Amino acid sequence: MKPYAHRDDYYIMVLLTEGEASVEIDFERSVLKTGDMLIISPWQVHNKPNGEIWDADGWMLAFSPEILTETEARTIEEYSVSPTPFRPDGEGVKEIDALCAMTERNIRNRAIAIALASAVKSIALASLDVPERRAAGRYRAITLRLRKLLKVHLKEEKRPAAYAEMLNISEVYLNEAVKGATGLSAGAYIRSLMMTQARRQLTCTSLSSKEIAYELGYDDYVYFSKLFKKHTGKSPSEYRKNLN
Repeated sequence: MKPYAHRDDYYIMVLLTEGEASVEIDFERSVLKTGDMLIISPWQVHNKPNGEIWDADGWMLAFSPEILTETEARTIEEYSVSPTPFRPDGEGVKEIDALCAMTERNIRNRAIAIALASAVKSIALASLDVPERRAAGRYRAITLRLRKLLKVHLKEEKRPAAYAEMLNISEVYLNEAVKGATGLSAGAYIRSLMMTQARRQLTCTSLSSKEIAYELGYDDYVYFSKLFKKHTGKSPSEYRKNLN
């Protein structure tokens, strides 16, 4: 994984086979231990944390969104609501480790490599379909629907009550669902997504802070800057300077 913050247009599946390593996905830190897996979705900003020394080994498998079935795509979408490390059950880690090694050995044979990588993907995604994750599936599904609405309406609408109405549920239930899936209230989750988008733009584009604020629906840049500093501890300009 590159040490600097960046994003890609494909999925990255990570398996740690030895040691421990910290990563940041959309500016949230996760610690992977031996046997843990993690999936990074397209356009999520990710990097090795500053000053982090990895003493670990494992595999990273990149694959295009086009190879996912509709069910697989939805599984990863729901997982991406709160992308924390997970661990395949039983022999899953050994099987994925062996398949990744076979994929590396057959990398010049495209047909074989794709078949092996597809098997890795299937085993890993099956590990996400376990009872404790299914129990919270309804909450994740509602949060995922909220995220899709936010992609369309966030610039003009930021009130949880408005999104509850769009989803045909009460604001109380929206808060319950979002908190169950993410640990945040609906309002805090919406603000968190806005600030994540602002940080993505500051990290990966040349847009000015004011242009980013306008894209997110803030005509009052001073208010946006205060909100950003409250969320990150730095003003937008300070945040961008510290990227280098």
